[in-house]
Amino acid sequence: MKGPGRACPPHYGYSPRTFARAPDFAADTLYVVGGLYGNPLALDEIDRMAALEDQPPRRLFNGDFHWFDAEPRLFASVQRRVLAHVALRGNVETEIAGDDGEAGCGCAYPESVPDDDVERSNAILGRLRGVAAEVPGAREALARLPMHAVAQVGSLRIGIVHGDAWSLAGWRFAHDELHQPAHEEHLQAAFELGAVDGYACSHTCAPALRVLGERFVINNGAAGMANFAGDTSGLLTRIATRPLPRALEDARAYGLHERGVWIDALRIRFDAARWRERFDAIWPAGSPAAVSYRERIVAGPPFSVDHALGREAVACPV
Repeated sequence: MKGPGRACPPHYGYSPRTFARAPDFAADTLYVVGGLYGNPLALDEIDRMAALEDQPPRRLFNGDFHWFDAEPRLFASVQRRVLAHVALRGNVETEIAGDDGEAGCGCAYPESVPDDDVERSNAILGRLRGVAAEVPGAREALARLPMHAVAQVGSLRIGIVHGDAWSLAGWRFAHDELHQPAHEEHLQAAFELGAVDGYACSHTCAPALRVLGERFVINNGAAGMANFAGDTSGLLTRIATRPLPRALEDARAYGLHERGVWIDALRIRFDAARWRERFDAIWPAGSPAAVSYRERIVAGPPFSVDHALGREAVACPV
C-alpha cells in the first residue's frame, strides 16, 4: 500500500467528461497561475504584468498557492489576495482544509521521487495545516474551492486543472509523460471526452508544452519558484485573443498561436533576493523546505526550455 504523499485519495478523481460542460466563464485574456507556493513577491510581479495589458486579464490560480507561507500573517495575506480572483484548490489546499493524515501532502508522488523528499513534503503540509488553523475561516474557505474549471477564450475551450484530466494530483500532464509518443492516445481521449481544445495545469513543478495537431496541454510549472537552470523566475500561462503587449514580449519563454488565440508561458521576474530572505526567515537551514527547495530557489533546477518542449529528455525528475 502506498504511504502518505504517494497515495492518491479516491475523492481526488474525476472523468475527463466533466469538462464537456458549459464554460464557467469567458475571458479575452486569461492568466493561469499554478504553484504560487506562498510567494508574495510573485504576486506583486503578476500585478505589475497585468497592469501592462491593454485590458485587465482574468486571473485564475489553479492550486498550490500555499506552501512556503508558513506564518499566519503571510498565509492570510496570500489567501486574501488569491481569493480576490478565480481560484481552484490543489492538493496542498485540499489537505490543509482536511484532517485526514493518510494522504500526507496529497502530492501522489511517483516512485521516481525519493522517499526523503516525500517525507519532507508531508512535514511541510503538517506545519501549514497548523498555521491555517490560526487564521479564522481559512480552512473552510479552501474546502469550498472547486477542483477544475472550463474557460472560453476566443474560439477555444480550455480545461483548467491542478493535476491532469483524471485527477487533482495526477501526473499524466508532467513533462516526461506528455512527450512520450505512447501516451498520445490518452491525451487524445482527454481532449475528445472533455470536448476541449486544450488543458492548462501545474502540480508537477516542471513546465511543459505538448501540441497535438490543433490541441495542446500547457503546464506552467511553478509561478512562485524557479523553473529553469540559472533563472530564478516563476512562470504563468497567458491565454488571450490578442498578442502580448510589447512591454511583456521579453517575458515570453515559449508558446503557440491557435485559431486566433495566443498561448504563452511568461516569466514572472519577481524580486528573488527579497523572496530568499523571506523564505530563509520562515524555513531556516535544515528545515524540510530548505533542504528540498532552497537550492532550486537560488539557482533553478537542472531543467531548460528544450526539456519543457520535449526537445531534450530529462534523465532524472526535477
